[in-house]
Amino acid sequence: MKKLSSIFILSLSLYILNSGQVLAQENEDILDLSLEDLMNMEVTSVSKKSERLQDVASAIYVVTADDIMKSGATTLHEVLRNVPGYWGVQTSYSNVYASMRNSPTDNTDPGTVLYLLDGTPIQDLMGSVFSFRNFDIPLDEIDRIEVIKGSGGTVYGANSATGVVNIFTKNPEKYDGVNVRAEGAAPGYAAVSVRAGGKISEKIAVSGYAKYRYFSGWESMAGKDEDGNDVALQNGTTDFTENYDESNYYSLGAKLNFDVTEKSKLSARVHFNGRRENIYSSVYDQNFLLTRDDNLILNEVNANRTVANVRFDHNFSDNHSLFVRASTNIENDFYPVGGGMNISNSIYDFEIQDNVSLGQFNDLSIGANYRIVNFDINDINSTDYINYTNPQTTESIKGAFVQDKIKLLDEKLNFTLGVKAENYSLVNDKYYLSPMAKVAFIANRHITVWGGFTQSYTTPGFNNTNVNLFLFQTPDHATWTTLIGDQVTQGVYAQAYQQALDMGADDAAAQSEATNYIQSEEGMAVIDAQVTENSAPNVAVKNGTETVPTKFQTWEVGVKTNWGDKFQFNSTFYKTYITDGVSVNPGQQLLTDQQSITDNRITDYYLYGNYVSGESIGLETVIKYNPLQGLILEASHAWTETDWEYQKNDDFDISGVTQNPTPATSFMPKHVFRFKVDYSFGQGFNAVASLIQTSTFKTESAYYLETERYPTLIENELSPATTPLPTLVAENAPRTIVNLRVEKKLLDEKLSIYVFGNDITNSGKVADTDHLRYTTLSQIGAMYGAGLNYRLF
Repeated sequence: MKKLSSIFILSLSLYILNSGQVLAQENEDILDLSLEDLMNMEVTSVSKKSERLQDVASAIYVVTADDIMKSGATTLHEVLRNVPGYWGVQTSYSNVYASMRNSPTDNTDPGTVLYLLDGTPIQDLMGSVFSFRNFDIPLDEIDRIEVIKGSGGTVYGANSATGVVNIFTKNPEKYDGVNVRAEGAAPGYAAVSVRAGGKISEKIAVSGYAKYRYFSGWESMAGKDEDGNDVALQNGTTDFTENYDESNYYSLGAKLNFDVTEKSKLSARVHFNGRRENIYSSVYDQNFLLTRDDNLILNEVNANRTVANVRFDHNFSDNHSLFVRASTNIENDFYPVGGGMNISNSIYDFEIQDNVSLGQFNDLSIGANYRIVNFDINDINSTDYINYTNPQTTESIKGAFVQDKIKLLDEKLNFTLGVKAENYSLVNDKYYLSPMAKVAFIANRHITVWGGFTQSYTTPGFNNTNVNLFLFQTPDHATWTTLIGDQVTQGVYAQAYQQALDMGADDAAAQSEATNYIQSEEGMAVIDAQVTENSAPNVAVKNGTETVPTKFQTWEVGVKTNWGDKFQFNSTFYKTYITDGVSVNPGQQLLTDQQSITDNRITDYYLYGNYVSGESIGLETVIKYNPLQGLILEASHAWTETDWEYQKNDDFDISGVTQNPTPATSFMPKHVFRFKVDYSFGQGFNAVASLIQTSTFKTESAYYLETERYPTLIENELSPATTPLPTLVAENAPRTIVNLRVEKKLLDEKLSIYVFGNDITNSGKVADTDHLRYTTLSQIGAMYGAGLNYRLF
């Protein structure tokens, strides 16, 4: 099926390419794409007010609705991976581990990119990252995505230290009637959606959508090796009897615009999405030393997310405007760490911003925000393996900012100065300052040179503040007493017997004294102490003594050029200094003989806290070229490197630590090259081909195929000499992603039919490689499909 689909797509593409010149000559209505118009586009993400893209002193990349549709993407990640500076590892079809301009240390979440939907923060609160798995709206409902590469901390605050992804859905007032879209692909993908909207009166516009998406999964890896071959399993049959890649998504949305007066507008947005799927999790419980088997758990997941906001805008005059916004992001999801648990976390956000022009030289913005965050961790599958000191708690984030854009030389020289003060109550009562100073010189309408400095913070996620995670558990004391109690008792008896003999007692008297001793309160205490001493220690991870926000200080310089409709060149160089980065403690040191923070077990602890500092450096370059009408060529290159070192801290002495915390192979590729060709022919034809080529990045992972488990610290700690070596199922390597989409519009462009191939050179790659979060061996691969969109009116 894959080969037939591939041949069909490539054949159709060749036909279109060969006939392109004839079609172009026959049609006078060829799409006229103006690169200059793109640079004159109005964006709002940088300062939350409208600005011309060419004038903004920031590295911002705009993905338009047209870009999204022509990409052939079926998920948000597939859209974003075309953005220079962004990188995500697709660990299954819907789940992605992503970052921007920052490659974290091992076993940490990036947590430095803020995701927004219609202005509402939609972070996963466990690690301050975005959960791609728990998000799905129709991609054709998106009007544009404004991606700020670099800090947005002065305006957006927490967790926008290296980027902001601002997703804007379509305005009901500019809606395109009623649309029905359906598409399907191999393997096992289907999606259908309907959207409708428009003005129902002079003052009111409404819109709504509904979508269903299904994915049956690539071929299951249960009972197979990384090449898809059957494996002789130890128990003869696979334990993974459910299709854990199968997922059902559904989403609903509604929007309202109401013109209260000529100067006042009220808008409301609500987006709801849910999913159903099976997720396997496993936990090495306290009986692992006895059974040598983990506890496999099948979780039937019903997750959902609700994102909603109400916003009031008022224009006092052409030079003075104000908005007030209230929003919420309520997320119910399954978190697979530590055997799995359910989370019911929510954000309630309130914001006000006043924008006023003071004469012709100053554009002043003043704003304040108050955010309430509720954490509710419940139904933990293994509370003896993972727990939290306070699984139900509330955090508040309070902030205020001021920003002034100073315009000189007839607005050709602009200085933007600002600062935000923000408090994260989950961490402490301090206020952290995020200052910003940038300058842009607009030499003419074709060239802008800009640069500046920003400081931002990433507030720790819930897992960075009060988690207690066991890596190695031993049986409880009663079990240990049963296992080695007789041996220890005999040893104590022998010592007491020998001591009696040394004191001059005869054999019978010595036996009697030894028997009485081990039965006495003192003797039983000695036996109990020796049982404890000879027991294997528990090994766990907890947070350091004080976790504070991570600070990012970034210097940037960039140039934006636009030579009419033919050529566009944007380039940004940046360097970021990072302090108080979150990582596992220096040199794998342990705090020994500690009492567990959630029970009375004696435990050796690794700590997880602000133990590293680092530097990120990079260069992002984007070139767009329009050699002839209807043809757009785009090429980009993103270079990024992050180096880490241990920093001074109150928990450990780092003077003798020689270990380097920088991963040998980074999560983000050092180099990512992107190429795209977008060709619009006559007769309503369009073809888009794209290529992403990376240097080597971290994908290496090992797996016990015969037992279908990832190796853990437990097995390596117990018997490193006798434990069989796992099989390497994914090696650190470069990545090549090739996408192709061909479209034909009919019936005065009311009907669009298309075929697509995503990641067409991928014959199947192992995906889920994080043994803390995942249990199963999964894969990703190519997808070939077709679809249609019909606009009823």
